[in-house]
Amino acid sequence: MAGGTLVSTLSRLFCGLAFVFHGAPKVFNLEATSGFFESVGFPSWLAIPVAGLEFFGGIFLLVGFLTRWLSVLFILEMVVAIVAVHLPNGWNVFEGGYEYSLALIVMLIGVIVLGPGSFSIDGQLRKSREGATSPEPDPPSLET
Repeated sequence: MAGGTLVSTLSRLFCGLAFVFHGAPKVFNLEATSGFFESVGFPSWLAIPVAGLEFFGGIFLLVGFLTRWLSVLFILEMVVAIVAVHLPNGWNVFEGGYEYSLALIVMLIGVIVLGPGSFSIDGQLRKSREGATSPEPDPPSLET
């Protein structure tokens, strides 16, 4: 299972970085982000939660906190982005297409299925919970 953990960890780290780097310009220039949202038919106020999700959720994904929940939210966001923005442009990312968004979805599905990996806050929390719920070993017997 070590291979699955490595794949999940690498996918989580890549997606986390991608969302942080795509979210930072949205967070630090909400006016432009709001304008873009309006230009593609969404209310401008949606820029705030989407920018926050990408930037702060990306940071959480990087450290592996709330990993599966965030992965689901990011998948939903990418599906909306594909349908509302990228699909009319076709496959090719260099022509505004959906291939990059779809690749993120595939990696995030892997993270959901395989888990966050052991090098994550969620992984460490799971280990500590399992340790806390495991039965205490029997004390050594004094019988001979």
